[in-house]
Amino acid sequence: MSERLEPPLLSLRMFSDDQLEEIHRASTEILERTGVRVQDEEARAVLVDAGCSVSDGDLVKIPAEVIEKSLATAPSRVDLYSRTGEPRLRLEGFHTYFGTGSDLPNTIDLITSERRPSVLGDVRAYAKLCDALPNLDFVMSMAQASDVPVKTSDRRSFQAMTENTVKPIVYTAWDEVGLADIVRMAELIVGGEQELAKRPFMLCYLEPTSPLVHSDVVLRKMRLLTDKGLPFVYAPGPIEGASAPVTSAGSLAMANAESLSGIAIAQLWRPGTPVVFGSGSGPMDMRSAVGTYASPEFMLHCQAMAELTHHRYHLPVWGFSGCSDSKLPDIQAGIESALWILWTALSGANLVHDLGYLESGLTGSFQMVVVCDETVSFVRRLLSGIELSDETLALEVIDEVGPGGDFLGSAHTMRHFRSIWTPALFDRNNHHGWVEAGKPNSIRTARDRAVELIGAHQPDELPKSVVETLSSIVAEAEARAGVGRVETAD
Repeated sequence: MSERLEPPLLSLRMFSDDQLEEIHRASTEILERTGVRVQDEEARAVLVDAGCSVSDGDLVKIPAEVIEKSLATAPSRVDLYSRTGEPRLRLEGFHTYFGTGSDLPNTIDLITSERRPSVLGDVRAYAKLCDALPNLDFVMSMAQASDVPVKTSDRRSFQAMTENTVKPIVYTAWDEVGLADIVRMAELIVGGEQELAKRPFMLCYLEPTSPLVHSDVVLRKMRLLTDKGLPFVYAPGPIEGASAPVTSAGSLAMANAESLSGIAIAQLWRPGTPVVFGSGSGPMDMRSAVGTYASPEFMLHCQAMAELTHHRYHLPVWGFSGCSDSKLPDIQAGIESALWILWTALSGANLVHDLGYLESGLTGSFQMVVVCDETVSFVRRLLSGIELSDETLALEVIDEVGPGGDFLGSAHTMRHFRSIWTPALFDRNNHHGWVEAGKPNSIRTARDRAVELIGAHQPDELPKSVVETLSSIVAEAEARAGVGRVETAD
């Protein structure tokens, strides 16, 4: 993993340091004056011990100094590993990593191209596809399986991912019981509790309830993770005009307050708990009542959160990218997802999810995951800039070829032509070659590539004994929940 704590050659900056401090002060004023609902007795107790006040049962008001002390103990770096123990993601500074999202109720079928309910086989297929694609760095489930019991579908999804990728996994759990099962499964895979804490290959996604509520379910999950020393992201997702102020600044201040207060609880429980900071907030389209995923306001919100962490908090930061409000993998989806990827890369967000999302976070597309993989490659080449050296300036070669010559046969061209970025998906043929190739288009090519990779790629397998034990953990969970095991097809 390369060193990149400073901004890349190309980067964005929207706010000055003074403006970032103004946003921070607004957030701490919300926590001091308005407060947050903390619906867990243990969490309220540690907040009170730290100097917070409680009224109206669970309304906690948090002084600014509590937030500052918590930020001082939160690690500025979180490392994630592969399932087999190799370092993969260094969440720090301006290291940016891209991956899919989680738990979508619908999927665009690869064969029929029709929108249908997601199934467990989609979780397996997405994991295998992401494992094969070179520019995706981590995996989320993408699909909420409708063909297995809901109460234990989180365990099923986690097992499906671990069996089909070695890349780091970001996962969800419905409650602390499901989370305990998932952690037990992960410990089994890597060889124990200490080894998982030392080299975590998975990170849990947690989210408060906007506006300004830390639910008991989420806080119980947080407590389990802090006890284990395992990393998690705590990222609110308010909708501007619905669960947050309609103005971008108001939504930003409130979401920041939610994230900061969650980090404070985690650090009070266990100083040094690895937490990824962040938030995603876009406006509701008042014409359709849809919470947008590809609005400029959403992108600006994420840029602001990245700036807060890079220049004020010095924490790993969560990000969004590669998502669209379009219902199909079409021109709109391509434009919106590409703008997102470029914008997020320029912001320097660390753990960037939701590549392949359509329909404002309701539908997943295998084709769009492939398109986003290609776009990430393109954008990374952009951000690498132009190398300046005697060799690349090529003055000797220019003098040798001279006016009116050509560089096609020069040794310099032979040495360097492979450094030119070459697409794996996008078409660069001339018209005759394009016709001869069957007039391919990017979405059809992406679909064909997804089918090929899902069918042919063979992820590193878990030992048979481990797979059997994972299955037994899931079966135990289903028995406790009183649901029958359902066999699913790939």
